[in-house]
Amino acid sequence: MALSEKRNRFFISYANLVFLFFFFISLLDNAVCIRISNQIPDAVVDSPDRPLKSAVFALGSFWRSEAAFGCISGVVRTTSGYAGGNKANPEYRNLGDHAESVQVEYDPRIIGYRQLLDLFWSSHDPRQVFGQGPDVGNQYRSCIFTNSTEELRLATTSKEREQLKSRNSIVTTQIQQLGTFYRAEPDHQKFELKQHPLLLQLIGNIPEEELERSAVATKLNGYAAELCPPRVQKKIDSRVNEIIRKDKISQSPKSSKIDSSDRKRKKDSVSSIDRTSEKSKQKKDDHHNKHRKKSKMASRDQVKASHILIKHQGSRRKASWKDPEGKIIMTTTREAAVEQLKSIREDIVSGKANFEDVATRVSDCSSAKRGGDLGPFGRGQMQKPFEEATYALKVGDISDIVDTDSGVHIIKRTA
Repeated sequence: MALSEKRNRFFISYANLVFLFFFFISLLDNAVCIRISNQIPDAVVDSPDRPLKSAVFALGSFWRSEAAFGCISGVVRTTSGYAGGNKANPEYRNLGDHAESVQVEYDPRIIGYRQLLDLFWSSHDPRQVFGQGPDVGNQYRSCIFTNSTEELRLATTSKEREQLKSRNSIVTTQIQQLGTFYRAEPDHQKFELKQHPLLLQLIGNIPEEELERSAVATKLNGYAAELCPPRVQKKIDSRVNEIIRKDKISQSPKSSKIDSSDRKRKKDSVSSIDRTSEKSKQKKDDHHNKHRKKSKMASRDQVKASHILIKHQGSRRKASWKDPEGKIIMTTTREAAVEQLKSIREDIVSGKANFEDVATRVSDCSSAKRGGDLGPFGRGQMQKPFEEATYALKVGDISDIVDTDSGVHIIKRTA
């Protein structure tokens, strides 16, 4: 019986798995830790003759942060976690004073700490206070955690250089000695990769613990978020599409008989990696668009917007600059927050109030200090509802009520 029939109707053939395995070896500069089911054993990456170093950074949501570092040559593994606080054993819903962070394990013979710092600065907005985009709170702060005197020197120098790029705004990034790095829960590891079942299948749907430490999964996590260098992104596109085409041809009539729900699941899972060859044939579904995350430097489709955020009982973080203990937020229902925003919107649209003035007074986001201005951002840098609402607006328009994990917003597109 064929391997595809033994496991499931969509399983890539063994020959193609082997092909993909050797392809990733060439991409990973021999820094490989892969296991395709029980067919290909893990290679030892951090052997005594190949010692790895680690670095820890905080730059907003760790889902995207982990992906941002994953596809860079010389980076072997990435891990989402928590750092910078005093609370022991923090959890996603109970962080204490920790920041969402990413631990980067890298081969110093291929990439240096300076290059990691360069990627850190280019992958987020270090000038935003108290968060990133609509993700507001101390847990999303920008921070470099250093492990040595040399790292402290390099981090300080790089921050000074970053500040020189703009004298009109302050780089808010903190630099502090790394204490304990706490690994985040499994759900938050390789988050971008997990949104693409076909990519998981290509590495054999390996156990969670192996997935977290797999070098190939680390690369594919960056690829799934479209954060690989363009040359690597295109190369993986080409190879994966080739495997898919070969697998389609080799499937027997029996194995090709799939029900409509299975066909839709496969279409959803391959949409992100078939975009090159089938871009003109099918629309990318909403699930894929949620995870089209590009770095700021590579983005050609940035917008600029201001917003007013009202937090409520259901907000992910129940604190803000004007209610640091969350006493008001924890007693505010979502319905009450929506009604307050509707009234504010009516006053702004009718000309009774100015958007920027109201944002300065009532918004729960730290951007209130700038009249709600979030600055420029590209796709994938905001929560999906916020992004979709902003991109749907014309310059000068104000949105209806927008719900995100942070609270409820009204958005004004400014560029």
